Amino acid sequence: MFNFTVYRKFVNLNNGKRVLLRPLLEEDHKLLFDLFHDASEEDTRFLKDEVKKPLTVERWIANLDYDRVMPLVAYCDGRIVGDCALYRGTKTIRHIGEIRIFLAQDFRGVGLGSRMILETAEVAKKVDLHFLKAEVILDHVKVVRAFRRLGFDLRCTLDDYFMRRDGVTHDIALMMKRLTRQEEYTF
Repeated sequence: MFNFTVYRKFVNLNNGKRVLLRPLLEEDHKLLFDLFHDASEEDTRFLKDEVKKPLTVERWIANLDYDRVMPLVAYCDGRIVGDCALYRGTKTIRHIGEIRIFLAQDFRGVGLGSRMILETAEVAKKVDLHFLKAEVILDHVKVVRAFRRLGFDLRCTLDDYFMRRDGVTHDIALMMKRLTRQEEYTF
């Protein structure tokens, strides 16, 4: 059995920074809130939750349940600079995990996102997930390309699937990564 609570890993980034990857902890409330509060409106308007509201982060911290959601954070220079959450499916999709990621502006393009996604994939394997799923705004071509480089396949596009708080809709790229070998059957 994999114990997420004790997971810790240091990674070196392309900018020379050393970052600690670890689970989100109850005492991280202010650090996590600061990650989202300091982000621009443009950066947060494509997130599913209203992350600039203190109650949103308070709710996440109060309801930490690693059996349901495994939030991996990147910690550097006294602050959280990345958040990559693995949402575990239930019932008929209990073998699928959904991944959501957010990085501080000054930690983008230095390899942190890739490292966090790959580490989350390793955690997903350890908890016996078969697939990782990511929903990416189709217009965010660099993000789609980044997920493809990490082994995610574009499975379909969903027209007008994501609606921002201001009512504007966007197409989504549904991307999947297989974590287990596909069984071959002979008849």
